[in-house]
Amino acid sequence: MTVKKVMIFSIVGFLVTAIVFGGVFYFAVYKAPEKTVKEVKTFSFPIGELYSNVKDSRKILKTNIVIEMIDEKIQEKLETNKSKITNNIMEVLRSKDESSLAGEKGQQALRTEVLEAIKQVVDSDKITNVYFVEFIVQ
Repeated sequence: MTVKKVMIFSIVGFLVTAIVFGGVFYFAVYKAPEKTVKEVKTFSFPIGELYSNVKDSRKILKTNIVIEMIDEKIQEKLETNKSKITNNIMEVLRSKDESSLAGEKGQQALRTEVLEAIKQVVDSDKITNVYFVEFIVQ
């Protein structure tokens, strides 16, 4: 092989290598898929203020509960069954003593139980959360 052919093959090899690495770098850095966060629209349904005696105590629990859902159509079912939902929530609240209501863990456990009580009446995965707007034990 002559020097001229070696130089041509070297230049072509270099260009091919540069194009391959340049393309990989371009797609790796500039064309990375953008992660889009899909916002889920939520709706709320207020149960309202509820008062309950604390079990084995002279204290009273005052709560204001709001139900969160991702389907607006569930509000109709909640409104229709509001008295049953309120009754189930009251049964859960009346079963709690002071120690089970104390602290953040107690409130989180109560939220879970209230959510389960609501789902007993309106069985839907569209109900996502329960919030205590007010939570006072006196």
